[in-house]
Amino acid sequence: MKILGIDTATEILNLAIINNGKLVVDYKVQKEGKTHSAIILPTLKCILNLTGIELKNLDGIAVSIGPGSFTGLRIGLATAKGLAFSLSLPIVGINSLDCCALTRRVLPGILCPMIKARGEEYYFALYGNNKNSGNLDILRTYQCQKWLKIKEELLKFKETIYVFGPGVEDIIKNEKNSHSCGVDNIYFISEEKNYANALTIALMGEKKILENQSDDISNLIPFYINKSAAERP
Repeated sequence: MKILGIDTATEILNLAIINNGKLVVDYKVQKEGKTHSAIILPTLKCILNLTGIELKNLDGIAVSIGPGSFTGLRIGLATAKGLAFSLSLPIVGINSLDCCALTRRVLPGILCPMIKARGEEYYFALYGNNKNSGNLDILRTYQCQKWLKIKEELLKFKETIYVFGPGVEDIIKNEKNSHSCGVDNIYFISEEKNYANALTIALMGEKKILENQSDDISNLIPFYINKSAAERP
């Protein structure tokens, strides 16, 4: 089963293709002033040429639905839905924070994935490993807050907490400047600048498709926690 994963939740455009759970290609592009809409289809054509895979060979599409970049998510989802509709393929929307948490599920503590939002705010949620099911449980649902508010929430827990994800470098820098980085039970994991998750999105999408849990293409929309700038008064 060949699954195309699309991640446009951040400044990085990331496309990946897996075949029966194994990586075929994982391709990241830094926008550098260009919009996702200008590069997503040329990038897709490039990786198809590199791998020799044709669109008709795909068995499904998985796409990040947010939270994340308002414009980026719309572009990624519109592309995924267009491909799924034209090729009659199943489509799966993957929550960006769920995906981010899954990449660090082996860590022995509470997981706090974060994605940079507007201004000084961050999207985040808290996850814990369920020893019985082997899955991740959501301990605090999806929110958007400034770091100081998030930190207040984290300090309510006695367990070790790992903070990671795109944008966490800014927090690490601020914490170091305030001489409080790594205090108490909070540990930061610095991410590479080209952080993106299309591979994990594809793997999560494959699992859902195999379990007949694909989404209704007409009802699949971006997951926004906050309103966009255009919608705010």
